[in-house]
Amino acid sequence: MKRQIVYRTSFKSYLKVMIVFVAFILVCSFSFFFYVQNDIKEKSVDKVVTSTEKQTESFKSYINVQYRYLEGIGNYMSSQDLFCDNNLKLLKSVKEYTKLENIAIIDLNGESHYDNGATKNVAHRQYFQEAIKGNRVLSDPLSSSVSSKTRVILAVPIYDQQKQIVGVLGGSYDIGDLNKIIFKEVYDGQGTACIISKDGELISYEAINSKKFINSSNVYDYFKQYQVLSSKQLSRLKNNFTSQKGGYVVIEGNNKKSYMAYYPLKINDWMMCYSVDVNKAKEPYTFIIQAEYQLLAIVIVAVLVLLFTIFKLNNKHQKKLIHIAKMDALTGIKNKETLKSEISTYLMSNKEKTKGALFMIDVDNFKTVNDLNGHVVGDEVLKHFGTILKNSFDEHDIVGRAGGDEFIVFMKNIEDDSVVKLKAEELCNNIRSIKIPKFKGNISCSIGISLYPLHGYDFKTLYSLADQALYQTKDHGKNGYTCYQE
Repeated sequence: MKRQIVYRTSFKSYLKVMIVFVAFILVCSFSFFFYVQNDIKEKSVDKVVTSTEKQTESFKSYINVQYRYLEGIGNYMSSQDLFCDNNLKLLKSVKEYTKLENIAIIDLNGESHYDNGATKNVAHRQYFQEAIKGNRVLSDPLSSSVSSKTRVILAVPIYDQQKQIVGVLGGSYDIGDLNKIIFKEVYDGQGTACIISKDGELISYEAINSKKFINSSNVYDYFKQYQVLSSKQLSRLKNNFTSQKGGYVVIEGNNKKSYMAYYPLKINDWMMCYSVDVNKAKEPYTFIIQAEYQLLAIVIVAVLVLLFTIFKLNNKHQKKLIHIAKMDALTGIKNKETLKSEISTYLMSNKEKTKGALFMIDVDNFKTVNDLNGHVVGDEVLKHFGTILKNSFDEHDIVGRAGGDEFIVFMKNIEDDSVVKLKAEELCNNIRSIKIPKFKGNISCSIGISLYPLHGYDFKTLYSLADQALYQTKDHGKNGYTCYQE
């Protein structure tokens, strides 16, 4: 029992070490997995932000080119009467070779002469008032901010030879179309480009090759209504828009995630924004993610194989230890505790009360054997006893050493009592035939037998009666057997 407790304690300690090791491997694997995922996310976000910044600069450069183009045209027009036929024809040429529409020359009073011959007073327009002061102007949208064709006015002052402002040259422009052109090559055109004012109003909104996800003229209202951003994120977004700082947010809605990067346009306090699906943003790193999942799968399989192997080896080892714990170390047959346990279990489970016999066997004069030959030879005698007992009985019989020179055998499935006597005589003969080199004297045994269920139903009773029979054998001169009789 003590030996089994030691084995259980050893197993528990071993199991703890194994669990710690496996936990360490899994923690390392998942930490690596998390690190790579986080790194991919950072790189994906950085790329979206960087692309937005670059495209914003491209947008500004394009607008500046349009300004310079209009200023060049205006300088040419100022060399003659602003409203001469030549200049009015030039307006039509500008419209033909550019994306500008409704191109007009505006005098100092706000009278606007369009390329189609129409006239209109725009003195009240903000873009005219700014341009007449000498500023380049990109106006607020003149149509619905959620329209796919959002148009704004590009206007520049016209200077004469004395550098005096003599009028304004302007034209309407579809900013959404420009967004589409600028962002077309970014992520294969799968994103959405928009320009938003610092107050959250949509100036321009174009889904390059995808459906729109904003159905409100104010993004703040949209984000709040559909809760695609937390209140904290929305507050930070508003602050960055107001202070004209770039950044990004993760938009979650309709079972999908998107990265929306934003960058100040430096025009009218507008922000250039670009939104792209998270999976599309991570697409360049797909091979890393796939390799990572494969590595994780390999690690998990390896850990499972390791656990299975350790379990099998440990189970085999435990069975071996349990077997050793049940056996007598010297003779290789069952020890006293195992004998008592197995015999008792058998007797309790034998519902049909099949006949059996309990043999108690002692080595005759074993003390004398040790005194004459020494304990080494005495141990050899006991080993031979164990071997003979194992070979004399069937595999299903229970054979063991109770301690010292005492042995016990429970013989199962006896058809007739005569078989017991024959087995006892055979055993005595086999014991007498033991030959050990340098052994002085003779070897014999004394046997006491009790029958089941004739003499008892439990181990204690059968043991006691077999013990009485054994002492009868010894009283009659040893070297024989006695079957208990009432």
